[in-house]
Amino acid sequence: MTTTTTPEATKHSGQVLLSVAVVLLGTALAYGTSQLPEASGYAKVGPRLMPSIVSGGLFVLGLLLLKESLTGGFHRVDEDEHAATPTNWPAFLWISAGLVLNGLLIVSAGFVIAGTLLFVLAARGFESRAYVRNAVVGVAIAGFTYAFFTYGLGLALPAGILPF
Repeated sequence: MTTTTTPEATKHSGQVLLSVAVVLLGTALAYGTSQLPEASGYAKVGPRLMPSIVSGGLFVLGLLLLKESLTGGFHRVDEDEHAATPTNWPAFLWISAGLVLNGLLIVSAGFVIAGTLLFVLAARGFESRAYVRNAVVGVAIAGFTYAFFTYGLGLALPAGILPF
């Protein structure tokens, strides 16, 4: 007996695959989070808090995406229209450069500088040429994140060359 697949059955297979990948990513992150040490003493907030929130969010998001993909596809997404859209290679390269430089500089230059550079290059990838504004926003986001983790959660992020 041979089975034939209808175009409708395979039309959203990419969406299903993406949904399952997000669920698996959330699951893998949850497993990794379970390997982190628990908060000790009176501290109720420890190194598991943020990864637990992110892994739970990814897992729930993946399930919601899976539901959408199995019940008619993602709403307001025309796959045929997106399939005809070519890859924006300059944007891909700007964002990739930001990620690579962030990884290379985060320890030596510090979290705030590396994060700011990542934000500026990612914004450039989205065709923003307001470099000063992007740098100010990047410093604000990276600085807040640094302060939250370092002083709020007690998890030291690399300060690098900045005197924190």
